[in-house]
Amino acid sequence: MLDITAALKSPGTSIPFEHMEELPSVQTLGEEVTFPQPARIKGEFTLMEDALVIDGELRATAVATCARCLKTVEYPVLAKVYETFLRVDPRETEVEDPWEERLVFTGHRVDLSHLAMTLAVLDLPIRFLCAKDCAGITLESADSNQEEETLDEHPFGALKQLFTKFQEE
Repeated sequence: MLDITAALKSPGTSIPFEHMEELPSVQTLGEEVTFPQPARIKGEFTLMEDALVIDGELRATAVATCARCLKTVEYPVLAKVYETFLRVDPRETEVEDPWEERLVFTGHRVDLSHLAMTLAVLDLPIRFLCAKDCAGITLESADSNQEEETLDEHPFGALKQLFTKFQEE
């Protein structure tokens, strides 16, 4: 929770802040991605009437598995943060539209957990690679005279290896 007491005391003033947010593990495209250290959100917030504007950046480290060789990969997450939170009165019972997504706050604290998680996940790559030229998992060929094959070069290389091994037995 981000404490915005300073902004409540002096509306219209930009207040610098640094906030740490724990991010839970997430499944994305069938891969588990973890965030071993808390994400850091650094920037400024300003209260203008009933809107709190946060301007800054989010930095975190995502850990996943290389899509080609299955090694552990660390990916630096860097996302721009520019969001507006609207102040709501907890005593008002207004019917909310389930399709409308609004960032809201009450009191002197703002929950940044959902925002931080959303920004971190949106910055993740579609596939994690340990290196742009990662050769993938190399397979031992049945014939020692043949060159090594990789799964990326020959998508049925593993099947070929199993078939050769089955024939030898």
